[in-house]
Amino acid sequence: MDTTYELSDLDKAGFTKSVKVVLFYDLATADSESVVSSFLEGVRNATRYLPFMAGHLQFTKSGKLCIVTSTDSSVDVNICRFTSTECEPFSALAKDSFSPNELDLTRFLPEEPTANHPVCLVQLSLIHGGLVVGFRVNHAAGDWVSLDTFFSLVCQSSKAHEEGRSMPTYTLDGVDLKRVPYNTPAPDPTLSHQDRLAQLPLFHVIQKSQFQFKPPPPTRAGIYRIAEPTIQQLKAQCTPYLDQVEYITSYDCISALIWIALTRARLHLHPDQTNAPSRFVHPINVRSRDPEHKTSPQYFGNAVIGTLAGPIPAHTLIANENRSVAAAASRIRQSIHAVDVSTIGHLTALQASLADSEMLLPNADFADMDLFMNTWYTGSAANYDLGGGTAGPVAFRVQAGMPGACAMILPNLSGGASTKVFEVLVQASVLEYELLETDEQFLKYFEHVV
Repeated sequence: MDTTYELSDLDKAGFTKSVKVVLFYDLATADSESVVSSFLEGVRNATRYLPFMAGHLQFTKSGKLCIVTSTDSSVDVNICRFTSTECEPFSALAKDSFSPNELDLTRFLPEEPTANHPVCLVQLSLIHGGLVVGFRVNHAAGDWVSLDTFFSLVCQSSKAHEEGRSMPTYTLDGVDLKRVPYNTPAPDPTLSHQDRLAQLPLFHVIQKSQFQFKPPPPTRAGIYRIAEPTIQQLKAQCTPYLDQVEYITSYDCISALIWIALTRARLHLHPDQTNAPSRFVHPINVRSRDPEHKTSPQYFGNAVIGTLAGPIPAHTLIANENRSVAAAASRIRQSIHAVDVSTIGHLTALQASLADSEMLLPNADFADMDLFMNTWYTGSAANYDLGGGTAGPVAFRVQAGMPGACAMILPNLSGGASTKVFEVLVQASVLEYELLETDEQFLKYFEHVV
């Protein structure tokens, strides 16, 4: 008998997108076959509590997107065993710090899904001395918070099985799948297109006939590391110059530093752009931005909406080091404060009201003067530990899938280290990235890992 899980109108926007992540484990002292066997049991246990992750996506006649499962639904786990001639040993990949430029992640990921649109696919790749776990998940199933919940449950279940302990459980309450706050609200004749757009600074409406695709430039990416003491020092320097906010966070500081450094590189390449507007775009998780308690902190699905800080004239961003960082971080914090769960309703209502000839586009060009930023820092080494003598994960890599300039704070794999450390994937056009690599002001805060 089939079971149908209805997704939200917001989830539909993720249907054509995949989240692709790869985790690397050192198997030097582990029994690889035992670890693989336990991982398969971990997947089975996780889908026992989150059964929709083993389903497939389909649209109903009314246009609703659903996940459909049956009693024999399971996540397809492909097991690949690479010989030494087919793949470098784990030690060689680790020596290069799993470089995002040198490492072809595609071979460690499941193939593109077939026509039946599975929610999740997994590939286990055994290489000499290591195990690589690749997840490919349809974005309609959930955002990072939700997918991290699933990844963590798989890994913790695998570890429990490997160590002969009881499997972990997970409880989804009815409110955790309540889609109402993320669906299109009832029509409100008092709100116009412009009223909705005023609540959505990231977006504008254009005629589909006016849309022109501009191929993005070739990009390079690298991993940079910044420690919490450095950020705390920067916060103290910025505090006297904060603008309309009472505080800034580590995320705000990291984001501001990257935004400013990238702008500096762009103005070096294009000095005529000194007055050009620059925008900072990022997704905001609204689970905790819910003053009327319409949703749940454990909501499983997509509960993020994109917003922007700025625009700020490019020359203003790089004018004065401490003041510029404070100004940029303040704008980022302001943009977060301006969003809550009700913002989702403005977006879904606007989308529903578009004519067939219209489309919604972001007010941003990441190949020009704008930057996209995201954080997956809530992921942790403890949650992704597979046990059984495996070391790791020692690295977490992601296929960004974003054209132009973007940055992502990666999951925290520092384990029990006494000092909190943030690793950030930074991607930019080749010429911009080359300037970042030698930017003394940027490297004063960030250590270049690879």
